[in-house]
Amino acid sequence: MKFKKFIAVFLCVLMGLTLFSACGDGAGMDFGGLFDPNEEVDPYPLDTKVGFIYNSEVGTNPLNAIFEIGRDQLERTLGAETCYMENVRLTQFEEAAERLIANGCDVIVAASSVFNSAVVLTARKYTDVYFISFGGSDQAPNLASIQPLLYQAANVSGLIAAYNTNSNQIGIVADSGMYNAYGVANAFALGVRELNYSQIDLHLNWALSVNFHDTRAAVLDLVEQGCDIIFVYQSEDFATWLCEELGVTVIGFGYNVPDIAPENYLTGIYMNLNSFLIDKVRNYMYGNTAAFGDHVRRGLHHGTVSWLGINNNIALQGSWEIAELLTEQIKDERSTIFGGEIRDRDNVVRVEKGTVMMVQQIFTIKWLASNIVTEKNFSEPQTELVYSDFTIRK
Repeated sequence: MKFKKFIAVFLCVLMGLTLFSACGDGAGMDFGGLFDPNEEVDPYPLDTKVGFIYNSEVGTNPLNAIFEIGRDQLERTLGAETCYMENVRLTQFEEAAERLIANGCDVIVAASSVFNSAVVLTARKYTDVYFISFGGSDQAPNLASIQPLLYQAANVSGLIAAYNTNSNQIGIVADSGMYNAYGVANAFALGVRELNYSQIDLHLNWALSVNFHDTRAAVLDLVEQGCDIIFVYQSEDFATWLCEELGVTVIGFGYNVPDIAPENYLTGIYMNLNSFLIDKVRNYMYGNTAAFGDHVRRGLHHGTVSWLGINNNIALQGSWEIAELLTEQIKDERSTIFGGEIRDRDNVVRVEKGTVMMVQQIFTIKWLASNIVTEKNFSEPQTELVYSDFTIRK
């Protein structure tokens, strides 16, 4: 059953309800036990060292921060030794892995989807080392991969945005190089479309995450177009911070969005990869390597992806309830995000009426939903790439 078939009825009922006090500012944010300083380290039979490879600096990068939390949890819960290398380009991946292996790493985590092809080739070369790939779909006895269904949380965030906009103009600032960027942007747009009682226009501006000049121009352009809510899907925090400075309501990417934009965040999407990382490293430590190599897709139902708690200082009454309602329907597969009919910006039918796009197809989307009325590209080619010096950090 599609969510929008009964959203209007729900909203009418909601007007007569008293909201639960638990839905206060930031209520319901559950980061899956990201940190527990009192958690005891379990003894495991095999000493293990895990190396993380990042394609950018650790600091203002929300994706890297998510993996850093996972790295911390490996040390806390399994007693594993960990280290990392940052600013690794795609062409440097194999050498980075070789240096980590020479440094004693038994498991290598490729912490960016840009490494998907490189990690496969490297895993084939070093069959006695175990690799974990983010965003890839390949698997081997020594290669495990995970594809978080971020588009599910983006869909719920789109509904929240549509429910809270005053101008009926909503913006998206996204990096086309981000993991499943088109799937996430379209799922957000389809979430906006769930509230079909009013016409809401979406405006998408592409901008490279690391180019703050382009990102600033992209954000300012959306503000000039009248967007009162901006969804940010980039690998840096700058756009989210800029929205806070401009006083624009923002939906960001990363668990720390409320820290970056405390006054103006509405919600956000994030991932919790802890359980997957711990499960794979635990398999290695126990010698259960037969259970290591697989490929999984995990979403809202598994707690791997989620939307952040709603900022009730700025959100309309009932935001929490409608978001929770859609979330439960996605978990129970009663609401299909990419269910037809769906047309693109050229009015071409991409999903036929009565059909549902397969999950693997969502990761190959290169078109935009019809309610994204404008698309601009602010991305300038990178001329000064930062390459890794292969320093191993702990």
